[in-house]
Amino acid sequence: MKSQKMTSIYPYYRVFDEKGEQYCDCGWEKHAQDRVLENRGFSYRRIDAPKPLNPETVDVGVIPTEELSGQQGLPQAVERLHDDLRTEHELGLPQSDSMEF
Repeated sequence: MKSQKMTSIYPYYRVFDEKGEQYCDCGWEKHAQDRVLENRGFSYRRIDAPKPLNPETVDVGVIPTEELSGQQGLPQAVERLHDDLRTEHELGLPQSDSMEF
């Protein structure tokens, strides 16, 4: 068989056994035909690349709706004053009696 450079995995050929279950995949049709000739009841089918999706653009608008009952947003932000921060610092661990170097 002549050497061929494969640039893509498509098309390839899928070989099925007598029960219709996949037996193997072949890169060349000749190899798929050989499997069918060697095994009674086998068949093969060409598998092409999947078709690209239609590149149609769809604009979707936002329709505001009321919130569901029981649904809550985030609570309001609370401004912290500097005094609050100082009080938290003072509530920390007590100063140790160890000496600094």
